[in-house]
Amino acid sequence: MKIKGFLSLLLALSLVFSLCACTVKDATSGTTTEPSANGQQPDNGGFVFTEENYPRMGGSLANLPLGQAVTATVLGTTREDANSLITFAGSTTDNYKAIVDGGFDILLAYEPSEEAKQYMQDHGVELEMTPIGADALVFICSKENPVTSLTVDQIRAIYSGNLTDWADVGGNTGEIVAYQRNRDSGSQTLFDKLINLGDDLTDPPASLQIPTMLGLLEAIADYENSENSLGYTVYYYLTNMEKDKLDTAKILSVDGVEPSNETIGDGTYPLTNDFYVVIRKSAAPDSPERVLYNWICSEQGLQLVEKENYPVRTK
Repeated sequence: MKIKGFLSLLLALSLVFSLCACTVKDATSGTTTEPSANGQQPDNGGFVFTEENYPRMGGSLANLPLGQAVTATVLGTTREDANSLITFAGSTTDNYKAIVDGGFDILLAYEPSEEAKQYMQDHGVELEMTPIGADALVFICSKENPVTSLTVDQIRAIYSGNLTDWADVGGNTGEIVAYQRNRDSGSQTLFDKLINLGDDLTDPPASLQIPTMLGLLEAIADYENSENSLGYTVYYYLTNMEKDKLDTAKILSVDGVEPSNETIGDGTYPLTNDFYVVIRKSAAPDSPERVLYNWICSEQGLQLVEKENYPVRTK
């Protein structure tokens, strides 16, 4: 064969191989789909996930993007299609109750509340939980407020009713309007654990207890005359899912440390906590939820957590 013809053949073969590498064959249907969300096919020990056997997944709202990414990756589908197969709604406590009752097979969720733990105990169900990422409780106020940082002690004093004026923490004179979340929310569970006021937490009027994370952000960021408002949420939800609220609201530093993926990951921001992948401890070794649980806990799964911009523990 002439050299020119040989080179042309090599070029053609190279083109064929490169086109083949752009798609992945679904093992069950033989149809062609886009590659998985993190550019790798999950190593499930030969187990093949399909829409029919995919575990019923739920969890905390801030973990919805991760749920979409996991589902899209293992099924080789789009995030939009993945979203129709999972349910991230209701309170974190409700989701823990649902997995106990058999409504969910697997959760991506923040720490269970005391109410959820009691529900597990009352129903004799043990859950298996592995931390897969970190998040933080963050405090927010209006951008019109000159205060940029609070200490943990100041936060405790505010939410126990012992500190009531912004002037006492370096701001302008004005009553601190301190919003709280509903008792069964993941945000409130974090608050109760990390701020740890117990019975000293003030009992707010109904207008200051907000049932949704979005509602609290709107109370701080969108309502008129909200310059004196203070509230809290989880870092990932605000900075990745509702970032537009930071046009009018701001995140406060705590003890002089600004929350970021880095300060949450290394623990220098003081109000950090893990989130988890959760299944029933009785799940069979070959069950879809156990296989998915093990994959999420694997190096490949944890790489996906980081790719979705969740803070990861570095210490």
